[in-house]
Amino acid sequence: MYNMPEFNLINKEDAMSQGSKGSTKLMIAIWAIIMLFIGFKAYNTSSHDPANENTQVDSATLERIKPIGEVSIDSSSAVASTGTSNQTERSGEQVYSKCQSCHDSGIMEAPKFGSLEDWAPRIERGIDDLLMVAIAGKGGMPPKGACMDCSDNELRSAIQYMIDSTK
Repeated sequence: MYNMPEFNLINKEDAMSQGSKGSTKLMIAIWAIIMLFIGFKAYNTSSHDPANENTQVDSATLERIKPIGEVSIDSSSAVASTGTSNQTERSGEQVYSKCQSCHDSGIMEAPKFGSLEDWAPRIERGIDDLLMVAIAGKGGMPPKGACMDCSDNELRSAIQYMIDSTK
C-alpha cells in the first residue's frame, strides 16, 4: 500500500493559511481604494453644483405656504384677520341656500322644508337643541351641514327660517 508522507499534509495547511492571509490583504486593499474614492467624490462635490441650486424656494412655493391670517393688536384689542373683508352676517334664507339640496328633497331623513310633519318633533325640542345638533351633525348630516364658514348665529337663523316655513 502506498503511504503518503506527513510533510505533505503540513504543507497543505501552510498553503491554506498563506492563501487566507493573502485574501485578507486583498480585501483591505479593496476597502481602502473604495474609501479613497468615496472621500474624493465627497471632497469634489461643491455647493456650486447645479443639483444643489434647486434647494432655493421659488416665489410660487412661498405664495402657496404663506400664512392665511395674521393677528394685529390695535388699541389693546386683538383682531384676527384672514385677509378677506369682514363679512356681514348672512340671513337665514341665504344660509338655507347651502342646506337646500338635502332639506328640499328630505334625503337621508332630513326634515323637508315647509313640512310641519317633519319639523313638529324637532320644534318641540327647542331651537337651542336643534342648533347643537346642526353644529355637531347627525346621521347623514355633516357638522354644520358642511357650511364650515357659517357662524353659529347664521346656523340659528337658517334653522329659524326652516321652522318659520312650516307655518
